Amino acid sequence: MLRGKLTILMVEDDSADVVLLRRALEKGTGSHTLNVVNDGEEAVAYLCGRGQYADRSAFPFPNIILTDLKMPRMGGFDLLRWLHQHPECSVIPTIVFTGSAVASDVETAYSLGANSYMVKPSSLNDLMELVQSTSNYWSRCERPPPRPPRC
Repeated sequence: MLRGKLTILMVEDDSADVVLLRRALEKGTGSHTLNVVNDGEEAVAYLCGRGQYADRSAFPFPNIILTDLKMPRMGGFDLLRWLHQHPECSVIPTIVFTGSAVASDVETAYSLGANSYMVKPSSLNDLMELVQSTSNYWSRCERPPPRPPRC
C-alpha cells in the first residue's frame, strides 16, 4: 500500500480550470505530480500507456484521477464506466471535479464508482482550500500500488 506523494491524472478540457488547479496545487501542496489530458479518450490512452503516454517516466501511472464530466469525445461518465470495467484501474481513487451540482449527475457519478464528487469553487482561495484538504486527505489514505492495465 502507498501513501504520501500523489500522482494525479486530471481529465479536463477547460485550460482555465487546469491553470487554476495547477496554481492551487503549487501554492498549497507543491510536492504532488499533476498530468493533464483533455478528455476521457486521452485518459484511457494515458492509463494504457499508448502513443505519447508510453514513457512511464514522463507519464507515471496515476494514484488519483480527477475528472470533469462534460467533455468532448468521451466524457466523465463514460470514463467512469471504462474504469469500472478495468479492475486495475477501478481501484484508483477517482474524484469527479465539475461545475455541475445537478442531483442526477451526483447520483450517476457515485453509481459508476466515483469516490468523491466536488463542485468547482468560483474563487482561487476556495479552490486552494479544497485542493489542499483533498490532497491532504488522499495523501494520508492507503492506496493500492500502481498496476497499469493490459489494454
